[in-house]
Amino acid sequence: MSTVPADRPKAAERIQAAAKDLFYRQGIRATGIEEVCRVADATKMSLYRSYPSKDALVAAVLSQDSACYDQWVLEVTQACATPGDKLRALVTAMVHKLSDAEYRGCPLLLAQAEFPDRDHPTHQWVAAQKARMRDGLVELARQAGAAEPGLLGDGLSMLMDGAWASLPYLGPERAGQVARQGAEALLRDALPQGG
Repeated sequence: MSTVPADRPKAAERIQAAAKDLFYRQGIRATGIEEVCRVADATKMSLYRSYPSKDALVAAVLSQDSACYDQWVLEVTQACATPGDKLRALVTAMVHKLSDAEYRGCPLLLAQAEFPDRDHPTHQWVAAQKARMRDGLVELARQAGAAEPGLLGDGLSMLMDGAWASLPYLGPERAGQVARQGAEALLRDALPQGG
């Protein structure tokens, strides 16, 4: 008879959850497979049964991070009446994230920084996901009536990513203030009156 509780997550779920946390807090390259298994209370055999390599585990974690971003966008914008309101809500929610003491920035950009070789699959995957996220902002800008939606989407993307990057030296309050004021200026200049 098994002594494992019925509600205990499966090994693959525990491994991915442990890896997600460790990769984010410590970095991908600084985190060994043995540590992931120890934190997940799983064996290396269990890990390699679900994820044939560390790269496969990294890909699974980053895919989850990307899905979490998509869910976050839906939650933040669902009550907004207009595309312009959605853009403002995303900026406000991003600024709010900056005040979380555990927040280190965008997990995708942190991963990409560890793999600077443009030919590395992780670097390429992150670049594609960040481009997709940027395209979402561009589409909202287009729907909001921006004369140059690409420019507005790029500007907001850079402000958001820059806010994460400036946390260590500006701190959350100043990084948030600059991001909010910069976004307000961009939106005011790019959207039609009342957009």
